[in-house]
Amino acid sequence: MTIARRILVLAAISIVGVALLAPLAARSALPAAADLEEHLLTISDAPSAGMSTLDRGTLSVRGLSLSAPPSDEAESLGHEPPIPTPASAPMEATLHAVAAPPPPQRVVTYAGTTVWDDLARCESGGNWAINTGNGYYGGLQFSHGTWHQYGGGEFADYPHQASREEQIIVAERLRAARGYAPWPACRAKLGLP
Repeated sequence: MTIARRILVLAAISIVGVALLAPLAARSALPAAADLEEHLLTISDAPSAGMSTLDRGTLSVRGLSLSAPPSDEAESLGHEPPIPTPASAPMEATLHAVAAPPPPQRVVTYAGTTVWDDLARCESGGNWAINTGNGYYGGLQFSHGTWHQYGGGEFADYPHQASREEQIIVAERLRAARGYAPWPACRAKLGLP
């Protein structure tokens, strides 16, 4: 029976507690009285020592001036008109110059069986249009000076800009003057005289 008695006592306390607290809860839900305005200072009563008056009727947004028309209600209460909020503000785009990546190098290979094709495969992997930036150009890796010295300038300013056939013409001129000595590593690898 002790459990039944405890349940009855707790139920009674709960009912009495709700009955006592309900009026308090109902009073807290009432709206607050609007008698706070009496305690506020009006603009004429506000101390003005060291304060400057601001014109809040105009809002400037990056050179665009927005003026709010004065409101009768704001003037009658002695308050300044509210600052207008623009529907949209002008946006400025800033462009930054970004260097474009260099165009991909073209690959011009030839599956020929001439000595020049073998030499190009050894020197440049067989890419007749290669420019790696090491000072040597084209399939046979001419220097700019050697290219022009042996007449390559009649085809293109740089060897990699000339065709395979044009590079071979200049290489034939160079071989006639110096043999295969201008290509020492590949000369030894290919067993050229």
